[in-house]
Amino acid sequence: MKRRFFSVFLGALFLVSHPKANAADEYPVKSFELEVALGATFPIDKYVGNNQLGPTLSLEGRYNFNQLPFDLGLEIYMGSTARRFEDSNLSNRIASVSLFSDYNFMRGSKISPFIGVGIGYASCDVVQGSYGDDAKKVLVTPRLGVELFRHLRLTCYSRLCMKGYNNFGVSVGYAFGGGHRK
Repeated sequence: MKRRFFSVFLGALFLVSHPKANAADEYPVKSFELEVALGATFPIDKYVGNNQLGPTLSLEGRYNFNQLPFDLGLEIYMGSTARRFEDSNLSNRIASVSLFSDYNFMRGSKISPFIGVGIGYASCDVVQGSYGDDAKKVLVTPRLGVELFRHLRLTCYSRLCMKGYNNFGVSVGYAFGGGHRK
């Protein structure tokens, strides 16, 4: 599953980085934005029990570079990988702080795809059930998505840190700030 995700991630990066895919002039955008996002995760590694959807919440502040299609962000994230195990629920929580960088295609237009990666520090804790270990780990998060109407962000990502906590997620966020610079 991890190999498939990385193959899709690299393929998307190759396709959208083609010069014709980024030919439209980008509109200047505001330097700072703050995104609040809600989503769901699904465990991706073999662990115990039956996989279930888990909730996520994140807050990310981003700086948009004026002359480059890149941004740099700091994200605070709380999410859970959930499973049904031995007639009870098992929930493994990831609380993390990560530094992200995204490459934005057609930034400032009504539809702006992006692809990026984050690296951070995660606290991995069992919060429901009695299976698994707690740990502090380095977290790597590849992601891709699209920003619609300069504020609404749909993002797919994979959080990779420790067996039992690795997940694939989808989130919907709203970016305050950003948008066209006046």
